[in-house]
Amino acid sequence: MTQLLNRLSMPLVAFCLLGILGEGTVTALSIGTLLTWVGISTGSLFVPGLRSSREVMDLTGALVLTALTGWTSSPFVTVLMLVVTISGVRHGSRRALFHAGLSAIILALISVLFPNDTGVSASWTQSTALSVAMLGLAWLGGRLKGRWHDLEEQHDQILKALEEGIVVTDPEGRIIEANPAARSYLGFPSTTPWVGIPIDQILRRDSDMGFRKALTTSAMVGDEIRWSNRDGVERSFRVRTTALESGVILAVFTDRTAERRVIETEARLTHLEELDELSLGLAHEIRNPLASLRGAAEEISGGKLDLDQAQKMSGIVNRESERLNRTVDRFLEYSANRKRNLSAVANASTGVADALEMIRQRTDCADLKIRSSMEPEVMVSMDGDSWNSVITNLVINAVEACLGNGVIEVSLASGNGVASLTVEDDGPGISSVALGKVFHPFFTTKSREGGLGLAIVRKIIEESGGRIELDSEEGVGTTFRVIVPLVECSTNEVVEAGQK
Repeated sequence: MTQLLNRLSMPLVAFCLLGILGEGTVTALSIGTLLTWVGISTGSLFVPGLRSSREVMDLTGALVLTALTGWTSSPFVTVLMLVVTISGVRHGSRRALFHAGLSAIILALISVLFPNDTGVSASWTQSTALSVAMLGLAWLGGRLKGRWHDLEEQHDQILKALEEGIVVTDPEGRIIEANPAARSYLGFPSTTPWVGIPIDQILRRDSDMGFRKALTTSAMVGDEIRWSNRDGVERSFRVRTTALESGVILAVFTDRTAERRVIETEARLTHLEELDELSLGLAHEIRNPLASLRGAAEEISGGKLDLDQAQKMSGIVNRESERLNRTVDRFLEYSANRKRNLSAVANASTGVADALEMIRQRTDCADLKIRSSMEPEVMVSMDGDSWNSVITNLVINAVEACLGNGVIEVSLASGNGVASLTVEDDGPGISSVALGKVFHPFFTTKSREGGLGLAIVRKIIEESGGRIELDSEEGVGTTFRVIVPLVECSTNEVVEAGQK
């Protein structure tokens, strides 16, 4: 249908002009000529040899109609000039000037040889003006053709220079254009014609479905797609699409494979560094009690100890064995791969109150001031034991930092869908060197065993969908802020969740 309308564009213009003129303005011969023009244009669709002669047919039809209806005074002069202009736009100035010159010569000869038959009443001035006008339109059409050709070359050069793959598809999913980068990424030779081919014929494997959908889905922004070519090489693309008003979809995809591999390599290196640090910390925590156990065992096995000394050595064995057991238990707690229980709910307010009541009974809290301010019935998305571990570790860490003398402020508030727990002390603070390591396993600035408390706290919080923030200044104090998801429910629902 599109090809037919394209072929009949000039005859249709002539028909419309004929309709405007009305009956009696043109002869039966002119109408017959116009019908013949339409018939030949339509038949050229079915005759391969005539498909390339569109301009010749249009020029001939316009010439005959113009000659039959009064030469320069003919209403079909505009059709003739339009044919000449379009010839220039399609094929350049040379062919258009030839058509314009030929038209001027033919019409001049007809007007001279058959003045009465054609009804010519044009002067040489009018004829010359029409000829010049046609030549001028032919030259302008050629200039437009040259300018359009320059724009196409610039367009092609830009597409070739882009590293991003560009695929343009019509509303039916057929490819309108694909730049060299797209061909290279998808592994197709540049000589393969892509225009007009449905994209599902190029990306037709089941494994291509995600990539094909990304390229043909409008308003997709920054989605990353992993895709393997026919050689099994996996690539990672960032896809962005834009739907134009005509229904055409422009898809731009960037190869992010190298960037993704760098990120994955850095993540593996970071993980290996953490494992190395964790192994060293665990070895250090085990080595000290093992040395004490070994010394006590050698003394006992020597058989030279009196009863008091033997009991003393037995006490060392029991104490260091328990210490080893605690270290292994805490290490297992840290290493456990917990799956977040989305239905778990804890009463944060009650949890803080219970933990502070227990901590205040410690002997190193006798001279400490532990103040608290809490909103009632604050429910958090976390099980009760985990919430208790978070509070206990943070407050005991503050108690030990204050060395038995100071003020600790504990507050709990809620808002904007989260609960915020703040533990603030006026202790010595944390040095800038140690500030980035406090959450590392087995890192501690204290003489006591452990170094896993804050690491466990951070892991629990992150697994619960929250985060922990730390502010500290030497000589001023330290503030830990825990932010976890808030749950809107009643106390009864918390009890039921705990029973499950």
